[in-house]
Amino acid sequence: IKRRVRAETNEEKLVEEAIVEEETAKTEENETAQKEEIAKEEITVEVATEANEEKSAEEETTTVEETVTAEERDADAEETAAATETAETAETAEKEAAKIPSYLTDNEKSQWSDIKLAFDLIETDAAAAKEKFDNLNKELGGRSYVAMYGSALATEKLIATDPKQERNAIQAYRVLVNFGSKLPKEILKPSLQSVVSLLVQSGRVRMAVSTLEKYLPHASDDTELSVLLVDTHLKNEDADKALSIAETLDQDDTDVKILKARAYQVQYDKNRENAAVLEKAVNVLSSIRDKDVGTVLVLGKCLQKLDRVDEAMGVFSSAVAEGILPSVFQRPDIYTPGLTTRPVWDEVNVPAVDITDEDKEEIVQAVIYGGLFGEMEGGNTKEGVWGYYEISDNGRWLSEECKPVPALCKKLKKAGFGKIGKTYISLLYPSSKTFPHTAPSNDVLNILMPIRGSTSLRIADKNLEIDEKTVVIDPSFEKEFSNASNEPAVILVSALPHPDL
Repeated sequence: IKRRVRAETNEEKLVEEAIVEEETAKTEENETAQKEEIAKEEITVEVATEANEEKSAEEETTTVEETVTAEERDADAEETAAATETAETAETAEKEAAKIPSYLTDNEKSQWSDIKLAFDLIETDAAAAKEKFDNLNKELGGRSYVAMYGSALATEKLIATDPKQERNAIQAYRVLVNFGSKLPKEILKPSLQSVVSLLVQSGRVRMAVSTLEKYLPHASDDTELSVLLVDTHLKNEDADKALSIAETLDQDDTDVKILKARAYQVQYDKNRENAAVLEKAVNVLSSIRDKDVGTVLVLGKCLQKLDRVDEAMGVFSSAVAEGILPSVFQRPDIYTPGLTTRPVWDEVNVPAVDITDEDKEEIVQAVIYGGLFGEMEGGNTKEGVWGYYEISDNGRWLSEECKPVPALCKKLKKAGFGKIGKTYISLLYPSSKTFPHTAPSNDVLNILMPIRGSTSLRIADKNLEIDEKTVVIDPSFEKEFSNASNEPAVILVSALPHPDL
């Protein structure tokens, strides 16, 4: 029993040991499994971490690459912009360099920006521009043709506000053209054109002719200046010289044809029996296909002087239909559109002035009987004598001409007359009349004040007697004066700005 008990006990121990071993083995298995699980989890985490780290690294690499790429792009853009700016700057410099006149000296080219600014300043402040040009001329050695030309141009601009500057402008241009062939043609030509215009405007036509004749050989190939010389000869009433030069020019040129026709007119005005020259003028002008204002006006005037009035009116009517002239009667050389047009102005502000009987007698005795009047310019006298005595011109009162009539000049000047155009005393002898004629522009009116006698006026389709009351007319309308009485008819004429201006 004891052996059996011991055997059972041993068996139980063995069973228990087996169980313990089994449980231990299970525990170990569980622990191993757990360790494996933990290991797996750690591996998973590690893999995930590595993946995240790799991803982060990739992202970081991508970011770095993107940053580098952006920086490269910015650098490329900056480089491109810089290159573009450089190219644009170079292009601008080339354009600016191209604008610099080639005839300038190297020193003048280096000062071109200042010279250009001075030219731009002429329109707004001519006095300041002149000062700049004079200073530039000093800096450039005292003989900078472009600076001297700019100074002359600025001085000419000053005439509008200070008529006394006209003399200075003429002198400045004459100094320039005296350089002759040394002067660049780009400066010689406009200087000649300006000085001739100023000389003619001031009544020194002969000096204008001599100036052109002296210096034109330095630009003999310039047709425009040759045409100007012909025109100036005509203003000097030298038709023969005008025609001799005109014959050397292009005979098919419209301007040349008009100049020749004008020359024939001048010849006729000097010899009224030579109507054949007017016929030449009509033939020359009729050959022009595309007639402009100048052609129409000269052609019509020639026909009127030949008493071919209906043909003249036909020419004017056709010009009106084609839009060349504003109306049959209003035919100025220079037409300013948009201004009120009427031949006679009944309501207009005329400066108040009291011309006494004593003033009128002074005019008659000093000017008329004193023999101071000259024949009216323009060849518009048809019969008898039409004379005039000028006392102001282009805003200037003529001191020498005012000496015989000082009281009249003083009164008119004080009242505000003579600010533009001309003021003159007009004399029409008995049994005298004029050809129909028009003023060169429509931007002024004429005040007609009767001094003695009665003057008949036909203007457009209106007939007036100027004997007692002052009359205001638009001289750009066709008009003709006549005196059928037995005594001289004297009127005082003064220009007035158009009311619309």
